[in-house]
Amino acid sequence: MKQKINVLVVEDNEYYNNMIFNALQQSTHFVQQKMKYQLVLHSFVDLSDCMRKIESREFIDNDVVAFVDYNVGNEISGAQIIRQLKKENSNTLAILLSQTRAIEERSTQNNYDFCVIKDTFAPALCRLYLDQFIENKFS
Repeated sequence: MKQKINVLVVEDNEYYNNMIFNALQQSTHFVQQKMKYQLVLHSFVDLSDCMRKIESREFIDNDVVAFVDYNVGNEISGAQIIRQLKKENSNTLAILLSQTRAIEERSTQNNYDFCVIKDTFAPALCRLYLDQFIENKFS
């Protein structure tokens, strides 16, 4: 049985969410058949739904790669989502998506592993982070 990797795109802007999701889906679709893993992509525009899934421990037994918008609104912050994911599953790689470079500086407030600035290169960079995670995991 193949090991499962859950890939989460948590972005309240539906257009940007679809852009990231499609880039991740395209990059991994053709190699998945040959590999020892199964990629399961999840897209969240509704952040309450995302938190319910995390708190239900749906992602606890598998690796998680999460692409989380910093300013997700609706009284839930990107930092809260990342903190909850890492609390539930230590095998979580968290990539913070931000529109400003000011957030790139790591602080004790942020528990992310990498930061991607939301520009024209962001979907490709997200795809590279996912590919690198997979390569490190299975090589």
